[in-house]
Amino acid sequence: MTFLLQKNDFNFLKDKIPYAYKMVANIKEKGNLVYFDVEKTGDFQDEITMEIVDSGMDNEDTVDDNGKRMYKIYDEILYQKHNNI
Repeated sequence: MTFLLQKNDFNFLKDKIPYAYKMVANIKEKGNLVYFDVEKTGDFQDEITMEIVDSGMDNEDTVDDNGKRMYKIYDEILYQKHNNI
């Protein structure tokens, strides 16, 4: 499935969610948007979720700023998946 993210969100994915990024193929930039393909979208979403748990929470299991950004990316992917954007 092809997804699109704002360039800054895609770069965040690349830098902070490496296992999900490894599933990305056919990256194309157009202006401030990045289009990319993911073959196994469920696994891709699982990797984002695991990274939220691993590095997106503080010592008290409260979602920190990185975790909030990861949730934002996850929500955008989920929206596109269900609406075939």
